[in-house]
Amino acid sequence: MLTILSGLGIGLAMGFVMQRGRFCMAGGIRDTYLQRDFTMVIAILIAISIQSLGLFLFYEWGWVKLPEGHFPWLATLVGGVLFGVGMAAAGSCSTGAYYRAAEGLAASVMAVLGFIAASKLVRLDEVKGLLKPFKQHQLEDQTLYQTLGVSPWVIVLVLVLLTLWLALGYLKRRKRPVALMAPRKTGLAHWLFEARWHPFVSALLIGLLALLAWPASLESGRVGSVGISGPSAQLWDLVTTGNTKFFSWPGYFLLGLFVGAFIAARGSAEQRWRYPGHKVVLFGFIGGLLMGVGSGLAGGCMLGNALVGTAYLSWQGWLFIPAILFGSWCFNYFALLRPMRLAQI
Repeated sequence: MLTILSGLGIGLAMGFVMQRGRFCMAGGIRDTYLQRDFTMVIAILIAISIQSLGLFLFYEWGWVKLPEGHFPWLATLVGGVLFGVGMAAAGSCSTGAYYRAAEGLAASVMAVLGFIAASKLVRLDEVKGLLKPFKQHQLEDQTLYQTLGVSPWVIVLVLVLLTLWLALGYLKRRKRPVALMAPRKTGLAHWLFEARWHPFVSALLIGLLALLAWPASLESGRVGSVGISGPSAQLWDLVTTGNTKFFSWPGYFLLGLFVGAFIAARGSAEQRWRYPGHKVVLFGFIGGLLMGVGSGLAGGCMLGNALVGTAYLSWQGWLFIPAILFGSWCFNYFALLRPMRLAQI
């Protein structure tokens, strides 16, 4: 029962914060090369730094265990590129698709369905055999500090100081005022459902929740934090066969994530059915499929790799980010940038 409650509770809070904070890692990565806006990149670093700092403290105190294994560099690289292409096609990462589906966006609903189906597909024995050649290429060192031969605290300190420097520099720069509508709610309701959430505040909360997930999920015998790739495959089994054998902490987290985002969307009057057209919906489904295959190959999605893997300083997490950046850029170059440039000629 404790496993169910902690998984649901952290998932509810994560879904609520992501929806209200509009915390979309896909959009943040896209903004870096389309608008030269690094706001969300800094926010992601804040979430990683908070989690990493707390995680190694928890490890010193014996509250958590760290993942062990080798670094499947080729699978991470290829999977990350596929995930990035799918993320750009769908207009959001897998986690963003879940909370936008809770808002009623048809394209995101299809992205979630595609992601769930592909997450299950890549875990079938026949498909695992096809992907095995990618996963056989491994390096012995799993983490940055193993390769560099230093204490993890050295890298954590550098990461935290870099994040502080970037965040403080960003906050010091003058920003143009944003026009806001007169509030219709007061007190706690206003702050929860109406006020504009700063990305850095959302990142701080997400980092803390991801940190709490480490000891919470360990209670169920799982070493790790949040993620939705594996749980999405578990959800397929639960819905199609009623099989609850492998449905554990991550699965309850995933359910909580969706419900939390739905509550936030309803409370902020952002929950309504929206159909953006056949083409956008089709791209959402295809993007979800690619993200599911990519995350299965790379061993994690945006949460599992880009947020959690980076926090325990794994090569897998830190290689995944540039890989999805490249995949996202490739799709957007041919879908957006190149047509815009040709139109200007």
